[in-house]
Amino acid sequence: MEKMRLLVGGPMSEWPADLANGRLDGPWAAADRGAVRLLALGQTPVLTVGDFDSMTASERATILPQLPLVVSAHAEKDETDTQLLLRLVFERYHPAEVELYGATGGRLDQLLSNLWIFARPDLAPYAPRVRIIDRSNVVTFYLPGRHKLKKLPEMTYLGFMNLTPVTGLSLLDEKYQLLNWSGDPVSWSSNEFVGQVNQFSFRSGVVAVIQSRDITGQTGDEIL
Repeated sequence: MEKMRLLVGGPMSEWPADLANGRLDGPWAAADRGAVRLLALGQTPVLTVGDFDSMTASERATILPQLPLVVSAHAEKDETDTQLLLRLVFERYHPAEVELYGATGGRLDQLLSNLWIFARPDLAPYAPRVRIIDRSNVVTFYLPGRHKLKKLPEMTYLGFMNLTPVTGLSLLDEKYQLLNWSGDPVSWSSNEFVGQVNQFSFRSGVVAVIQSRDITGQTGDEIL
């Protein structure tokens, strides 16, 4: 499978316009309340996971029979719904690319859990195939090596966050450069591209790269 899109239960206010306006086709998979929202958009997720504690009893009775494949997550578990969803999607469907929506905003513990998801050794191999997308950020994940970054035209800033200890991190041609840095998890924000393609490299660890923009108004397509 070339691409799958996943929707988890973060606030709809953080959705990009294409999702909010129903312009993103599937195949889709969902975690918990993401299934309710996908059905409202006319999309039926091929896989839904969760403990469904965010649904009312009436919603569970109406929604669950419409879902072709449901994997129940126990309330007491070692994986978050998002972690379980990602693992099952890669094990069952083997997508080349995954776009993850609804993973930001709302509760800080859930946001941080989603950002640090690939610090888990069992999920780290999937990192290069996943993007977290919301209305003002696109997060990509990298394993060791030398990488090229293409500037997204709608984004302004560039951030780097090592999710695990890293060695040899170098920001080679960004506006603010870094040479052969090693250390524990930390975040560098408000960097910028020089040109349309920049490079960075590191020898060990897992690094998240965030392209972002300011949201200055609450009109038009920017906010649902």
